[in-house]
Amino acid sequence: MLKDSKSLEVSCYVLGAGAFGVFFRWMQLQLAYNSDGLPGKSVWNFFVILLIAAGAAVFWYFVLRNEKAGLIVPEDFFSALSNPGKIHAVLRWFIGFIMVAGSALLFLTCELDMNATFLRVLSVFGVLTGISFPLLLICANKPHVSKNGMITLLSFLPLLFFSTWLLTSYKQNSINPIGWDYAVEVLTLIVDLFAFFRIAGFAYGVPDAKKSMFLSMFGAMLNLMCLADNRYLAQQVMFFAASLMLTMYNWIMIANLVPSPKVVPSEEESDEEEIVERL
Repeated sequence: MLKDSKSLEVSCYVLGAGAFGVFFRWMQLQLAYNSDGLPGKSVWNFFVILLIAAGAAVFWYFVLRNEKAGLIVPEDFFSALSNPGKIHAVLRWFIGFIMVAGSALLFLTCELDMNATFLRVLSVFGVLTGISFPLLLICANKPHVSKNGMITLLSFLPLLFFSTWLLTSYKQNSINPIGWDYAVEVLTLIVDLFAFFRIAGFAYGVPDAKKSMFLSMFGAMLNLMCLADNRYLAQQVMFFAASLMLTMYNWIMIANLVPSPKVVPSEEESDEEEIVERL
């Protein structure tokens, strides 16, 4: 129960930071552009950067707080991402459905876009990512049944998805001279890519829990922040789903925190300490 309260606390901070991010970004888009659609000097440009930096600092503080309390995320994939119970089951399928729905909608509505081919490929990978999310979490609950090949494949699909999205964003904005139009989106996609890369580390045997938790929180905030921008509704749904995915991953990792194993001194070190104490 205590771990669930910690998960809820951190998730509220993440979603709250994302809500502020949406507001700050929306105000920037409304007030920091002149009548010609060009960005000018505005305090909201500074506020957006400040919020992103502040969010990163707070999330890193949460990671260090766990470490200071002597709590760590297990390095084993099944122990780190175990998510039993009906509530987890409903959430993982619901979040996966949102990603699939957004991706399918993008496939159906992008036919007139000059980058339709990129967007259609992106939508296909989005559908696969939406399906892989609940399946991967189901595998985490079945250590004696799940096969390593299936786990690594399911962990790899989001990396393929966000890599494609980053390339698509670059293609869409390759001739756009206004950096503020796409800077937040590009930053978000890069953080998403690294976040899912670190989460995949549990499946591939190279976990880094501190980076996984930090990037999950930071990425969830940035994904919500992107909702203030103008783009296809389907892509907005996909950003929202990505935020929920990272929030749930972080929730699960916090719920699975365990006490850090204490270093047991060797006999020689114990004898040396005893001699020092006597002196």
